Amino acid sequence: MSDESSPRSSAVPRPLTAEEMGLLRQLLAIAGWDKARVTVSERLLVTDMDDGGMGSIRFWRAGPQERRRLGGRIAELEFSDADGVTVVASLNVDTEGDLFELDIWKTDFGRLIRYPRSGPAEGV
Repeated sequence: MSDESSPRSSAVPRPLTAEEMGLLRQLLAIAGWDKARVTVSERLLVTDMDDGGMGSIRFWRAGPQERRRLGGRIAELEFSDADGVTVVASLNVDTEGDLFELDIWKTDFGRLIRYPRSGPAEGV
């Protein structure tokens, strides 16, 4: 995560969209999370990150958000956007192992047009 993809200061926590949930399921399957943990994760609130419209989100947790720190990447998925540009989605946890952010990077730094279509990983 770079400084450009920091949470928006006025961001209000919200539920995941259907598209975000589909991508999250794919990444959690890659990470090897079981169905119960996936179900709990889908209920988490998120905030949009200021990343120029690439679609990155931060998982919200009660308490001071600025104290949370990136722990590491647990899954990554590469896909092509509708315009053919490569997109890399990385699922990161914080230093306590809780979901931290879904970092989406479109290699031309443009806005994400379409989330990847859910594949077999959705059946987690």
